[in-house]
Amino acid sequence: MVRIVPLPVLAALLLYVSPVSAQVRPVVDTPVSAPSSSTSLPDHKIVANDLLDITVYEEPELSQRRRVGKDGTIVMPYLKDALKVEGLLPRELQDEIARRYVDQQILVHPLVSVSILDYATHMVSVVGNVKNAGQFTITEPITLYAALAKAGWTTSDAGSELLLTVSASEPPRRINIEALQLNKDPSLNVMLKGDEVVDVPVAPKVWVTGNVTHPQPVPIRNPSDATVLKVVASAEGLTQYYGKTAYIYRADDKGIRHEIPVPLKDIVHHTKQDVPLLADDILLIPDDNGTKRRELLQTLQSLGAAGASAAIVTGLRP
Repeated sequence: MVRIVPLPVLAALLLYVSPVSAQVRPVVDTPVSAPSSSTSLPDHKIVANDLLDITVYEEPELSQRRRVGKDGTIVMPYLKDALKVEGLLPRELQDEIARRYVDQQILVHPLVSVSILDYATHMVSVVGNVKNAGQFTITEPITLYAALAKAGWTTSDAGSELLLTVSASEPPRRINIEALQLNKDPSLNVMLKGDEVVDVPVAPKVWVTGNVTHPQPVPIRNPSDATVLKVVASAEGLTQYYGKTAYIYRADDKGIRHEIPVPLKDIVHHTKQDVPLLADDILLIPDDNGTKRRELLQTLQSLGAAGASAAIVTGLRP
């Protein structure tokens, strides 16, 4: 094919002589229309490791397939510097490549087409107390909120915070789930780029047993929820035979539980203040004759601190 070079450009080339002229690409013109590269993948912002198909119409030397480097750049023939392409849409990269070839006087009217042939994929893990725990692939950054949505959001046993691990060299970041959900602080909705781990730990529990309607472990998502009255309410209230004194069994640093009496009747009648509880406390609501209390003490002595909580709730029902 014969190229038509504008006369001013041709004159400039004839007047210019350089010992390295064989390495300098002449300025050329191109047609006013060009076909686009064929690809079935929709546009998205380019990320590292994407495979790009770059076509400069009627310029086979300049048409390339380029894998985006880890630094988010590619190198194009005859251009002086690498192109920062990460974060651009393909159509934006088309314009940038064309502009560079014009600015550096390599082409006059370049027509460039860019498409993504292969998306770079990254994994995000969402584990713990979510409805659909596991790993999923992303082809572009997503928000932390979107990652939780993909996992079906949290279960009823989830705690109030999640742990976000970005890399093995950094400690996990604690993020309040309710604040994230309600968008109270936009900075909590972190953008995930891949390889992060989102862990939703189980909520700490208080174990309530004895003369309540439904003895059970009660999740404590906020410290303010851990009081005698609130835990009893979560167990659907007291039975008619409850004793006037309740007992908290709290483990020390060695795992040995100590008995703390609580004036339950006075608390119920609001003549004394409600009593706060700690995670893994056992709250016993005994009957009038103290039978449940004696059974609980025997269970604690026989099982030890480690296995007692679940056995107490399942075994010491009214």
